[in-house]
Parts: sequence; C-alpha cells; structure tokens
Amino acid sequence: MDVLPPPDYPPINPSEHPQIPTRTPHATLEILQALCIRGDVQTFREILDSPLSSSERIDICDFYGTMIQVIKRNDAQFIRELLNRGLPMDPRYALEAIKVQGKDALEAFLEYSYAVTDEEMTAWLLDPGADLTSLSLAVESAPITVIHLMLSRGGNVQRGQLLHHAIERRSDTIEVLGLLIEKGALINSAMYEDYPSWALFHFMGLGTPLHKAAELGKMDVIRYLTSKGASQSIKDANSRTAIECAHMSN
Repeated sequence: MDVLPPPDYPPINPSEHPQIPTRTPHATLEILQALCIRGDVQTFREILDSPLSSSERIDICDFYGTMIQVIKRNDAQFIRELLNRGLPMDPRYALEAIKVQGKDALEAFLEYSYAVTDEEMTAWLLDPGADLTSLSLAVESAPITVIHLMLSRGGNVQRGQLLHHAIERRSDTIEVLGLLIEKGALINSAMYEDYPSWALFHFMGLGTPLHKAAELGKMDVIRYLTSKGASQSIKDANSRTAIECAHMSN
C-alpha cells in the first residue's frame, strides 16, 4: 500500500486553533488570566468580587494553566490568591516550582497544605514514602535555600533516594550531600532498596550513592563519600563494587 505524503496545507494561525471548552466565558477568562500574568492582584480581586462577576459563571478550575504561568513568575501572592479562591492544589504545581527554582512559590504551597490540613498533599510534598518525591527533585536541581526550606518543614531525608539524586547536581554537590548526611541520609543505602521499584529496575545495576558517583566519574564526590564512611565493598544489583563501576565507566 502506497503511503501518501501529508498535504501541503499552510500552517494554522494560533488564533484559529479551537478553544479549549471552559465554564468561564472566554472573554472574561482572558482578562483575568492577563491580570494574573501581569501580577495585578488588586484588579483581579475587584473583578471577581464585583456584582457583574456574580452574574457570570466563573469556574476557578479554568485557571490551571494560569497557575502554571504564575508559578514560573514565582508570584507567591497570586498563587495564594488562586488557592484561596478555590483552585484545587495539584502536585504538578510543586514540581513546576522546583523546576523553575521558585522558592517563594514552593513556600506558598507548603503553607497552603498546612493551613487547609491537606494531609495527603503535605505528605506528598514532604514524606510520601514513595520512590520519588518532590524533595528528590529539589536536591537534584533546586537552590540550596529551597532544600533548606523543605527540610525545615519536615522533609524526610531517608525517603526518595536523596543522596543518589543530589549526585546528579551540576553545582554545590558536596554542600548538598553534606547537608543531607548531617540530617541522617543513609550513605550506604542502595537505590530503591526496600521499594517496589527495585523489582522493576534492579537489572540496571542499582547501587549505593558511591556506585552512582563512580558511574558518573565524579572523583570529588567519591572522595567525599568515602571520607564520610561510604563502604567500598558493597556490591550493586549486578554484583559490582563501586571501584568496578568506575573502571567500567572509563
């Protein structure tokens, strides 16, 4: 069967794209979203609290995309405004805050989770007992100030393979490792040890943080972990020591 090439149609102008269905009138939503992105919280409040607004059906859930934009601006005031107006909390918000290194945004989410006694969300943010946590992502890429913030709010250093993730950092690796070890992170714990993911990924040769540093060829990290008591005799899931992993990666 011959496969025909795609038709040579001209590109569609963004203004011609079909609109995503919303409960909020599209014109009103555009105005409110623009205010959020500009950071004009006062006008935003005036419109929502006006008699005209009460006659229209405004669904705060239509502001999910707006929240993402506000997070990218690290605008904690507008984040709190949207949450207080009833926009449901979503774990992706916290992930986006970590991604853009938004300390103020992340702190707003932590405060909100405590204020509304959202135990499930607070647990996810700080100590879910899962393979990957928001703190895992923070130690890998966020500024140290963000990591300090999450730890001060109860983040558990024995969850989320924190040392393994911290070794992936591009800067301040030793400082972050030192902070985590000081807080009680297990230096000889294997990746996903005692977690369901071990059964899925053990074939990859999961090992200790020292194995990870050896695989990445980070000699400064290897020396540091060894000085802190990392065992060189532990073998990974493929029965290799960290030294053997280092030789294989060269």
